[in-house]
Amino acid sequence: MKEAARSALRILPPNLHWVFLLFAIPQVVFLALWTPPFQTPDEPAHFDRAWQIAHLQIGPHSGGFADTGADHIWDYVAGMPHNPNALYTKAEQVGAESASWTGQSTFREFPNTGTGALTGYLPQAMGILIGRAVGLGPWRTLELARLLNAAFGIAVCALALSWCRSGKVIMFAVLLMPMSLSLFASCGQDATLIALTCLAFATISKQLDACRPLSRVQATLVIVALLVVAVSRPPYLALLPVLLFPGLFEQWRNRPSWIRGFCFACLTFVITVTWWVTAMHTARAVATPMAGIGPVDAKLQLVNLLHHPGMLGNLLSYAFQHRTEYIAQFIGCLGWLDTVMPGIYYLAMILVFAVAVLAEMSHGRRPAKSVTVLSIAACCAGVAAVLLVEYLIWTPVGAAAIYGVQGRYFIPLVIAVAVGLPRLGNSLKDQEVLTAIVVAAQLITVAVLPHVIMARYYTG
Repeated sequence: MKEAARSALRILPPNLHWVFLLFAIPQVVFLALWTPPFQTPDEPAHFDRAWQIAHLQIGPHSGGFADTGADHIWDYVAGMPHNPNALYTKAEQVGAESASWTGQSTFREFPNTGTGALTGYLPQAMGILIGRAVGLGPWRTLELARLLNAAFGIAVCALALSWCRSGKVIMFAVLLMPMSLSLFASCGQDATLIALTCLAFATISKQLDACRPLSRVQATLVIVALLVVAVSRPPYLALLPVLLFPGLFEQWRNRPSWIRGFCFACLTFVITVTWWVTAMHTARAVATPMAGIGPVDAKLQLVNLLHHPGMLGNLLSYAFQHRTEYIAQFIGCLGWLDTVMPGIYYLAMILVFAVAVLAEMSHGRRPAKSVTVLSIAACCAGVAAVLLVEYLIWTPVGAAAIYGVQGRYFIPLVIAVAVGLPRLGNSLKDQEVLTAIVVAAQLITVAVLPHVIMARYYTG
């Protein structure tokens, strides 16, 4: 019996990608089918952007034309966002499911997603095309778009876990948090961004562990993945310093390997900035704030910040005071951040994450100090960039607060920093036991998540 348990512990870490599939697939399918339509953050706007791309309108826009059938679905669920007491009643379910495409188009504003690159919406666009082709109505087409988005995200993440060396247990734990699962089961671009971040850093981790530079194919994969992530959400440009990891690329004309990484980082930076300058010029805005919170202007906000640099301290204090909110959203505040897990669940997942960190630091190849420094610096810079961008494009000019920040924005940054964690020991047995604890803890989510969704939307 003891030997069997030991064997099970031994084979668990190398097979986390299969365990991930075992946990992720049923939960994501459940979320995709049982979460009411348009009940994930900005899902109506994400669906509109996917609709645009499905109809070959790939450039950045502040809005566009779409079939009014989607509006008919929204009419049945418009009162649910930010209202945790609103249920998805039987009448609303029947109404949403019976909605049909009208063949009539209407213009809708969605600058927060209309400026996004097409690369974050390809699975969803395919779902819309297939749904229309086989005669599905708006709600079933949205479900199909969710499922294809989930299939892409889960498949890429499973591949990443199979390749990953350093950071694998943390990646596994983060991907099975309710927030990640919900994003996979939505029509948004976060599934693609999370999956490609995992793939890029898993590839880097694999080669660092083997003490070999990236092959041309691997280098192309990493650069394209980081480019898609950065173009889709500019604060993730902060991840580019990882391309400076020593030995990551082959030497070029006897020059240090980081020179090539620096060139690739500069190329990615230029492409991303070019896209967003074009997008801002076309859309005239990156995001439209909610009415009633004051004037929002990125240029004036930046000028005001430069003239009053002392405000940075107040803003950092504000972010620190809201750390608990960001952590909860990172773990899982579903719906429009109005569907919360039990309080004890958040504590349990914090402990699970801490165990995952200990598992990573207990065994494995010790990363170079420069790798640790660059990965931590990239994560910190990414957090700062998220806060700054949200302050510029979403917060009233001169406010001593930062509006629009959501914990889900930090998921790729946590995945990135896991690659460079230092080693505090070299005990394979400790790593195996700690990994088993992280895996067993996923049963908590399996038990709690369906109950939370059903109670929020169906039973009260």
